[in-house]
Amino acid sequence: MKEAIYKLPQEFLDKLKKIYPACHQQISNTFLSKKTTSFRINNLKTDLSTLRKLLLEERVRFKELPHPKGAFLLKSPLREFQKTEMYQNGLIYVQNVSSMQPVVVLCPQDQDKILDLCAAPGAKTTQIVSLAPKAEVIAIEKVHIRYYKLLANLKTQGALAVKTFLLDGIWARKKFPEYFDKILVDTSCSAEGRFCLNNPRSFKYWKARKVKEMVHKQKKLLHAAFFALKEGGILVYSTCTFSPEENEGIIDWFINKFKEKVEILPIELPFRNQQPGLAGWKEKRFSSFLKLTKRIIPNDFMEGFFIAKLKKISA
Repeated sequence: MKEAIYKLPQEFLDKLKKIYPACHQQISNTFLSKKTTSFRINNLKTDLSTLRKLLLEERVRFKELPHPKGAFLLKSPLREFQKTEMYQNGLIYVQNVSSMQPVVVLCPQDQDKILDLCAAPGAKTTQIVSLAPKAEVIAIEKVHIRYYKLLANLKTQGALAVKTFLLDGIWARKKFPEYFDKILVDTSCSAEGRFCLNNPRSFKYWKARKVKEMVHKQKKLLHAAFFALKEGGILVYSTCTFSPEENEGIIDWFINKFKEKVEILPIELPFRNQQPGLAGWKEKRFSSFLKLTKRIIPNDFMEGFFIAKLKKISA
């Protein structure tokens, strides 16, 4: 392991080793440099054939990815890419490939009523609309600054039909009781999957106490999402962190709280850098169904992520 890694909190590194005993060194090495920039198409404003031509005309160097459809790695400098009309006019959206996966798992359709419960800055909200332009999409964000960033991104991307609310997501249960076909809870978290040694701010505030604070908020949001979801509806929960307390621990708590009212569904991701959810953490053993959740292992262009897909069987 390279010496620079030890700039990260030792408590975090020790924890990572316990979570990923077989590949913690490989994961640690991904923190050494910034991820390769990735972006995706905005289907509201262009199509793949046209976008490929525009990229070539602008002499943007890129690599098209097989999954998800319409995703690319940027080989040109980001600053130069940001000067192009396709960037400024919202024909594309710069987003990490791991961050694209929860919406793919949610599988939005035009006939759906969809809630993005923690919406800002709008990457996943705009992705939902790009994939299902006729869906009824509602986006909630409670932080003022982030809310206005969400509005700006929706405008640039042409996703003006999205209904937005400056609101704490915990009130979704009362404002929209059993209203949605699908809900995305891409929740605030300790963001360990986004650590980068070139950006000390990404890990400066990490503490074990921070993880505990996040767990409390995550439980409240999932609880609210359950009551805002229709019977038979789909809920996707995701984080960009490694901590089992915020991932498998939250989902284990959720299915135990609602017992026969929810079930965990399998997730298929067509790439190798993934593994099933953990069977347990420390002294705690999780439900055997947690193996149906997914952990995305970070690499040179994908951040660490956790995704769970659930179905509400009864109210």
